[in-house]
Amino acid sequence: MTDPNMAGQEPSEEEMRAYVEQLREADPAQIFVQAYQILGTGAEVKLGRDDARPLIDAMEGLASVAEGRISDELVNQMREGVGQLQTAQVQAEQQAEEAPEAGGEAGAEPGAQSSAQEPTAEEKKTNRLWIPGQ
Repeated sequence: MTDPNMAGQEPSEEEMRAYVEQLREADPAQIFVQAYQILGTGAEVKLGRDDARPLIDAMEGLASVAEGRISDELVNQMREGVGQLQTAQVQAEQQAEEAPEAGGEAGAEPGAQSSAQEPTAEEKKTNRLWIPGQ
């Protein structure tokens, strides 16, 4: 909600008052959507990394809180977006997990352990599920 052209500059008191007044008059649905979009952009940029998951979970939480407060249609769109990001995150994690396995280590014997500990079968199975907070 800050202007990228003003990076490093402090807004004047008058600009802050105008901004606060603008927020007071804003439709709550607009604020929900802006917050959701910011979280979604962060999650998209981080897809495949562990730090995308809390952003996606926050989007889901925002959709839950918005239920009954903004239109059902908008809440449904938010939930659909969360579902798409959850699926994309799991797929990106699987691709990242498969990439090192496909390449292997140069000069390593088949079946040889790498210096990094391989996840157990149970951990790999868990990595393919969406578990809120993980």
